[in-house]
Amino acid sequence: MSAVNPSSVPHVLDAAVVEGLGEDIVTSATLLETTMVSAVDRWQHLPEVFDVAGAEGAVAMLDPSRGAASEFVTAMIEARRVLTDAAMNTLPVLKRRREELLERIITVNKQHADAISAASEADSAYWTAFRDDPDSDETSATADERTSAADAEDAANTAVTNLKRDIEKLRSDIEAEEEWIAGELGRISGGDVVRGAWGDEVRVSQTYWGEAESVYPGGPTVTSGLAEHLRQSLSDAAASRITWLSTASETEVEEWLAAHPDFASGVGFVDPQRASYLFENLEDQSTRGADGAWTTGPLAALFALAPFAIGNLNGIPAVMKNEFNRETLNDLLAGDLTETQRTQLERLRDLLAKGQENPDPPLSLLSLFLETDDGSPRASVGFGDVDTADQITTVTHGIETDMGNLGEWSDSAISTKSSLDKELADQGIVGSTAMVLFMEWDSGGTGNVWNIERPDSGAERAAQLLRGFQTINPAAQLNLELHSLGTTAGTQMIVDNPGLVDNVWLYGSAGLTEQTAADLKNLINDKLITVHATHASDDFIAPIGRWPVSEHPVDPRTIAGVETFSSDGGFVSGYGSGDGEHGERTEGHNSQASTEWYYLIDGFEVTPTGDAIPVMDDEAVGYLDPRSQSFKQTVMDLAAALDLNGGRVK
Repeated sequence: MSAVNPSSVPHVLDAAVVEGLGEDIVTSATLLETTMVSAVDRWQHLPEVFDVAGAEGAVAMLDPSRGAASEFVTAMIEARRVLTDAAMNTLPVLKRRREELLERIITVNKQHADAISAASEADSAYWTAFRDDPDSDETSATADERTSAADAEDAANTAVTNLKRDIEKLRSDIEAEEEWIAGELGRISGGDVVRGAWGDEVRVSQTYWGEAESVYPGGPTVTSGLAEHLRQSLSDAAASRITWLSTASETEVEEWLAAHPDFASGVGFVDPQRASYLFENLEDQSTRGADGAWTTGPLAALFALAPFAIGNLNGIPAVMKNEFNRETLNDLLAGDLTETQRTQLERLRDLLAKGQENPDPPLSLLSLFLETDDGSPRASVGFGDVDTADQITTVTHGIETDMGNLGEWSDSAISTKSSLDKELADQGIVGSTAMVLFMEWDSGGTGNVWNIERPDSGAERAAQLLRGFQTINPAAQLNLELHSLGTTAGTQMIVDNPGLVDNVWLYGSAGLTEQTAADLKNLINDKLITVHATHASDDFIAPIGRWPVSEHPVDPRTIAGVETFSSDGGFVSGYGSGDGEHGERTEGHNSQASTEWYYLIDGFEVTPTGDAIPVMDDEAVGYLDPRSQSFKQTVMDLAAALDLNGGRVK
């Protein structure tokens, strides 16, 4: 068992800061009241300067605003009362508890280290005596000493477990206090409905105490019942709720989840480091039965009532994510679903079943939830061991793609991994790989292809997924393969998280924002990212996303430092046998093989009468089609990237 890390002890809001905030609120309230009185006074004196016939009622035009301001001042004073109460009473107690825990950590860790050392020495002494003479008095004495040392080590481990539990209890109490403060503030109202001179309501982005817009595009609204209102952190709020879900009654859990259907999708935004610690703590308190099933503790409760609360965490082992997410899949399939939902989830179930029958590569269900807006299933699937792989490459899609396209996209991921692993073996490069299919975001359709909102939302989710990989497997090389609008999302994520991604391949890009393009150029110059980009001559769809009306008009191939490669058909040096192979041209915008008629036209044939008749292929080649030049070149680039990352030639 690991020692207790002092950094795991949560911080307590500084009582002096909270009290000072209360004073600042009163100062602001006083200034607002004084300013409003002055404005009304000046307004009412205007008739002394201007005499406008028919405007006799103008002197009362500020009355609604003055009333709203007065109510708002009263609300702010009440808010000061709540903050002062916390600063004077509960926060100092929590701070003392934190200081006591920090002192205990020093003592407990020392006793733990001493006990481990003593147990090791006693064990060594016993076996030395045993080898000399199993029946000697010395062997008997060292056996007793070894037993005592083992008991002392068990006691030290128990002390560590108890200390970790007390730290988590402090964390829970701190979050409960923050939620209480937020809840009290949420009940304060006044001045939040403002009416203009003509009686019409004036709306603002924050409509009342305790509710604010989402902290990320497309995310759930954060309400006053969460610590988010004070700490601006969906991560802390979700982690706190997971702890609560693990201890609440079945009825309480069911009622809360029914009232918060967006929570399953919000779990992925818990900070991966926080998620890792949270899971470790929950695991320490949980046990499995002889059959491997969770039987006691918080994980048993969550597995039974809300498995997604663990499965969607980023920053915990993939084997755990997979176990809990498969249970979420079972729960969803056992419930009421639309025909589309059921079809897509059954395809996911079938894919996982095939993975169990032929676990090469092993499949992991890394996330699963239903979209809040329309109920669409969202998921990420891993191919290979992401917890130990030397190279993890995440692939994502563009518009008009959802879990209904799981089959073709999973085929691309599997084909890439299979071809890459063969290439590594042929070249004698030692290293393990994993592919991840990221389908957690709503890429929308043609109606939103010029907007940045959906790519931004996808970027946030992708960043959390990759941060989770980095937490569990910090030495892994992290790469991206991005298609169409996915290039917009992925490059946004890259520049928002410098150094997180090592290499990226862009296929048929729908464009980058000008700021993202500038930031990406800087990252390339600083050698923090290697960017590869391709665009097929037959791809007439991708440029539409970069039209001047688009919010992301920049073609990534125009950015200095981006390495362009062909997808128009040609020889790929070294691929396959080592001598290289020809790769076919990409025939349109599709990522995989396509049967859409406008991609199947392979030229025209002129009849004797002079008519031009289109020549049709049976199937058009896509960017990530194993037959294509772009696919084969990417495989070679991935192998080279792993080699540079430390892969060893045999």
